[in-house]
Amino acid sequence: NGKKVDIPSFQVSAHDVIDVREKSLEMTPFIVARETHGERHVPAWLEALPTRMRILVHSVPVRAQIDIPVQEQLIVEYY
Repeated sequence: NGKKVDIPSFQVSAHDVIDVREKSLEMTPFIVARETHGERHVPAWLEALPTRMRILVHSVPVRAQIDIPVQEQLIVEYY
């Protein structure tokens, strides 16, 4: 949304726009991401625009939409 964020645990909201800043576009991780974007599955609640290095957050996912096996209780206990 046009704001610089450097907090790894930053929480996005529905309708947020996540961009890579212009001077970072030529860094190796982002070059690799652009070249391999077709190999990854993008969840239905996100939209990826790899040519612009932009992610659109259409909605916040509900647990049923997250297909990664996670034991949430372990995360809560860790923190």
